Amino acid sequence: AYDQTFGDHSISVLAGVEALNTGVFRGLNGSGQNPFSFDPNYITLSNVGNRVVNSGYGRGVNFFSYFGNVKYIYNDKYIINGVIRRDGSSRFGAESRFGVFPAFSAAWRLSEEGFMSGVTWVDDLKIRGGWGQMGNSNNVDPNNQFSLFAASLGNSSYDLTGSNGSVVEGFFRSRIGNPAAKWETTTTSNIGFDGSLFGGKLDVVLDLWRKETDDLLYQLPVPAVVGPSASSPAVNIASMLNEGIDLQVITRVAPANDLNLEITVNGGLLRNEITSIAPSVPFFDAGGTRLGNVIRNQPGRPISSYFGYQVVGLFQDQSEVDNAPEQPGAGVGRFRFADVSGPEGVPDGEITPDDRTYLGDPVPDFSGGLNLRLSYRNWELETFLGVFLGFENYHFAKWFTDFYPSFTGAAKGQRVLDSFVPNELGGNGGNTVPIYENVSNFSTNTESNSYYVESGDYARLNNLQIAYNFPDYSIERLGLSRARIFLQATNLFTISNYQGLDPGVGGAADTTFGIDIGNAPVTRGYNIGVSIGF
Repeated sequence: AYDQTFGDHSISVLAGVEALNTGVFRGLNGSGQNPFSFDPNYITLSNVGNRVVNSGYGRGVNFFSYFGNVKYIYNDKYIINGVIRRDGSSRFGAESRFGVFPAFSAAWRLSEEGFMSGVTWVDDLKIRGGWGQMGNSNNVDPNNQFSLFAASLGNSSYDLTGSNGSVVEGFFRSRIGNPAAKWETTTTSNIGFDGSLFGGKLDVVLDLWRKETDDLLYQLPVPAVVGPSASSPAVNIASMLNEGIDLQVITRVAPANDLNLEITVNGGLLRNEITSIAPSVPFFDAGGTRLGNVIRNQPGRPISSYFGYQVVGLFQDQSEVDNAPEQPGAGVGRFRFADVSGPEGVPDGEITPDDRTYLGDPVPDFSGGLNLRLSYRNWELETFLGVFLGFENYHFAKWFTDFYPSFTGAAKGQRVLDSFVPNELGGNGGNTVPIYENVSNFSTNTESNSYYVESGDYARLNNLQIAYNFPDYSIERLGLSRARIFLQATNLFTISNYQGLDPGVGGAADTTFGIDIGNAPVTRGYNIGVSIGF
């Protein structure tokens, strides 16, 4: 490391080497049956029948990196910073094991310029920008680079002698290797400003950013002829774009003596898009459910977009069934799907797989929050409300609860009380829940469609805490420098129209993100604690 100041100039240099191993292990275990005594003091592997002893060893994953950083500051007004890393991971083959990832940033503190001297309400104002790359290797199996074989009684043992009483052990392909897999690379660029105004009473932070991820690794399914029992390799298949605007505003006021209030509001707009996939792969499906894959990842769409038929309503009577586009299993009270497109790209009067379309996605367009901190003398109150808007969940739990034949005789959801009733039986045609019947077909519960897709928008009070700080005079005689007692509540309430247990579904980013199979909701918690210092 080197750090030196020359008048108004300051420069610092840092270089280093990093080596890391994670996951190394060695294990030994044994088992047996029918010990001569069941007294724990006499049970050992030496006095049991059918004794089996196993051991295992793993070398873990190795990382090795060179890195360097140079930072230059002139007169506390102009700041330039540069970083470069060369990272290596044993998760990749020899030809792609290392990646080089540079980054740089620059900042200009306008508040130190002469032309800002008369602007007294600006305490600090800085414009900054940066560009950088970062590698990721965490989502690839260390064995991905190898083609492996294994043996098992069911998959690779054969009665070659025809004795019908013994088998000869063989091998089967257990993994298809991809030694050419390489680092995922994320390129991030941003520009923004930080401002502190009115004597520190108002802080504003604004960021415009763009993040492009290339060479995304994904396990594509392979034909069974390649190896039906083999794990498919992770390949660098796709690129993705995230871009958005983030804003944070902090204000501090003192409405009365000993009363202080700090309000922090933050929010961000996000646009997500898959920008490219390997030329031989126009899209790839995921999100396997009992309806099949309900997610389609395709260039031009957000990741984990839901895919299926668009429900335009329920068939109200037989006349509507007869005059609608031809649809397998159509019937009164069942789903009516939109005739979106035929083989030629235009509606063709028939509901076929060509009519499937995109139904929504789980990526929020907006996320933000409100944090309040109120202090009065020795008392403190703090709360945080989180908000997520502009996304959808795939409420697959409806498949289990809203359709009789999904699990015949199982408990059903309350929604079936509002299921379709024919007009001749007193129905009014306003139902959105399909008819409750023991029929399973294309127009009932076998196809992915928009009935399962719901807005997931919600606001949640994540934290509420009240605390009391004991004054110094009351704790000094106990030898304490500070003492604080607090009562905290988490996840007190959620505001949402989502019909599932919890709108914050989550899931794996490109395979199950947003699919709700009855996910347990976050729990409400209460804590009481004491913090002391000596």
